[in-house]
Amino acid sequence: MWVVNPARAGLFGWLVRYYVFAAACITVVLGYVGVRVYRAYDAALPDIADVEQYDALAPGVTRIYAVDGSVLAELAREHRAYAPIDEIPDRLIQAFLSVEDRRFFTHAGLDWRGLARATLANLRSGTVIQGGSTITQQVAKGFLSDERTLDRKLREALLSLRIEGRLGKWRILEIYLNKIFLGHGAYGVAAAASRYFGKELHELTLAEAALIAGLARAPSRYSPLASPERALKRRSVVLQDMVEAGAITPAERDAADDEPLKLAAQPPDVFRLRAPYYAEHVRREAGIRFGEAAVLQDGLQIETAANIEMGAQAHAAIDSALRRIDRRQGWRGPVAHLSDETARATLLERTGAEYGDDAMTADPQRWRLALVTEVNAKQARVRVGKVEALLPLKKMAWASRYDRNTGVNDVKITRVDEAIEAGDVVWVRPAQKRRSVIAEIDDEAAAAESAANESGDMSGGTVALEPVDEATGLPQVELGQLPRVEAAIYTMAHDTGEVEAMEGGLDYDRSQFNRTTQACRQPGSVFKAIYYALALDGGQYTMGSVLEDKPYVPEPGELWNPQNIGQTLDGKVLLRTALIKSLNLPSIRLFVSLGADKVVTWARRLGFTTELIADRALSLGASCVHTDELSRAFSIFVRGGSWVDPIYIRRVIDKRGQTLLDQRHPLDAGLDVAGRLDRMAALGVHGPRQVVDDRTAFLITRLMREVVTAGIGGRASQIGVPAGGKSGTASKNAYTTDTWFVGFTSRHMTAAWMGDDTYERSLGDEDASYTTATPMWTQFMAGVVAGIPHENLPLHRPPGISSRNVDARNGEEPSAGMPSATLYFKD
Repeated sequence: MWVVNPARAGLFGWLVRYYVFAAACITVVLGYVGVRVYRAYDAALPDIADVEQYDALAPGVTRIYAVDGSVLAELAREHRAYAPIDEIPDRLIQAFLSVEDRRFFTHAGLDWRGLARATLANLRSGTVIQGGSTITQQVAKGFLSDERTLDRKLREALLSLRIEGRLGKWRILEIYLNKIFLGHGAYGVAAAASRYFGKELHELTLAEAALIAGLARAPSRYSPLASPERALKRRSVVLQDMVEAGAITPAERDAADDEPLKLAAQPPDVFRLRAPYYAEHVRREAGIRFGEAAVLQDGLQIETAANIEMGAQAHAAIDSALRRIDRRQGWRGPVAHLSDETARATLLERTGAEYGDDAMTADPQRWRLALVTEVNAKQARVRVGKVEALLPLKKMAWASRYDRNTGVNDVKITRVDEAIEAGDVVWVRPAQKRRSVIAEIDDEAAAAESAANESGDMSGGTVALEPVDEATGLPQVELGQLPRVEAAIYTMAHDTGEVEAMEGGLDYDRSQFNRTTQACRQPGSVFKAIYYALALDGGQYTMGSVLEDKPYVPEPGELWNPQNIGQTLDGKVLLRTALIKSLNLPSIRLFVSLGADKVVTWARRLGFTTELIADRALSLGASCVHTDELSRAFSIFVRGGSWVDPIYIRRVIDKRGQTLLDQRHPLDAGLDVAGRLDRMAALGVHGPRQVVDDRTAFLITRLMREVVTAGIGGRASQIGVPAGGKSGTASKNAYTTDTWFVGFTSRHMTAAWMGDDTYERSLGDEDASYTTATPMWTQFMAGVVAGIPHENLPLHRPPGISSRNVDARNGEEPSAGMPSATLYFKD
């Protein structure tokens, strides 16, 4: 037996043992550290279930729909449309695999050969021409941060391996093709096919598939919209890669390479196209209910009560009314003045390209920019792009100089050269003969419109163009300008609360401020209906109560000295007469008798949330209110005293088909029998509360009906169906700044407002609601009610109401030959 003495192993033996021991220790330490590092990185990785369930968790596009199914808005941080792998064409898949990851089906998530090849190619070129990341790594990258650090690359590699171990290749490919960003807001191949070519995936040609695949490397650089030539070169590279990968033949490559680039026309912005004020209000409300993140990521389907046709009618009425009052206030000058011939030539070139050869015949309602070329006393010659036209004095006689310091309207000019000169850039449109909707149903209104008709400022009725000028053979145009004053229309179905139209201003692009929900404006005499209802609710006053119509007696030092319209004084009038004629003096006395604090409390009961100052000025509507709250209060009256909340969102469904919110009324046309029963049950459990005695509601509704049939709101009767309502005019520093008509039929409650946002100028010394807001309301409602049967008003007469025919002057027995009226009383 050999015995080796370890003391005699020698220096070499000791060194070997030392290094072996040290290596073992280092290995243990590195292994320990490696395990700890791996566990730390592993713990910080995203849950693999989030990757696996990407189709359910992927951000979606929230769409807001009108009641007819039209899209009002699309909201998303990432615009995408998810496509299952079996719906993605093979050629598109082959294009991506050929250019991005040819060894996708053979590697395990990390392609070392591909990485080495890309590194070598990049070193040879001196720049990055190939990427080394596999499709799996690109999927993993999408669930990590965007930072470019070694730490993030390690996480990416680990996550890639986990994804490969958990998901199949086809599932990874499906996630990749739906998650990848392909430029211009398009995430995923389905979104890209729609964005660039307006096609479904199965409709793509080989050339189009190759172009989309080529975007993966650098969407902005190879965008066919921004750089079509560069995009085509990139497409050729992809097609060649497909040949090298054996996906297509050289002949197929050549045919696809010769295919011209045919991009889809860019879709219009539906948000601004249809009902921007309504859509934005719904976006805000949905954000409050569900959170902004949910609205922008969860792909909600938001169904609203918006009526597209009604909204268009509201916009047309606003445009017509504002252009009418704007012209009456005078000409604020041209858009620009071009003295340089080069600048004039540039304008004509650009407008010619925009308007084409048919500027005078295509869409005659459209306003177009024109260059004034010649001017004399009677007429001016203008160029509308490629077309020369004549602007006669009669089509611009309204264009006296605008003066913000006066309230005098309707000043005329006698010479064209008083307003414009050669080189001016102005708005014009084909000169039109016009009869408005109201003029067509009322001869008196038609006569009143004749002066305005010369300027062509009516709309909503039949239109005929003026003939060409006989002397010159040129088409005639009329002068216009962008209105300075604003207006709004708000319409709700008072039986359901559904808001069908909300036009918060003339032009959303000019002002996103929604005057129906965000503005707080003085309602003027519209507010009288609120406290007259309070008077009728108690036992002290009836329709037949006599009120004093005598001069107001100011308190010592008081400057306020209100008067009736026309400065009339009748001594004593019935409460009915005071409201339907909107008499200020007896109304103030009634308000004082009721008590300002009680009026404010009553208004709160009807849903007003704005600050209401409890002083005498409130009797004439001196405190501001919101249009939607004013409409709700009037709706409560028409409904018989029951509460109603405005409904903008009818239903919300998430991308899994689950209903998150359902506010549809049982009468909703979209409900089936089962749904109708469900909504009836819900309404029965949570029915509207009664906030006003039904008899009080009947009485005030009856009085507002008489405002239209026998009072100051007579213009509203021209819509052709029973209507009621209340008008109002508010002033600031003796300037008329706000005019209203809040009116109703048996179906709708509609508030129309017109006013000056900046309080720059009076609407007019001789103007009030009956010349501004009421005609606008009437024009709009004439279109809304056309061809639809309506009931009489009030809708229902509750028990406990009696009536009596009296002398309308004093409430006594009727006298022969004198006006009479039917008064209603609580029993």
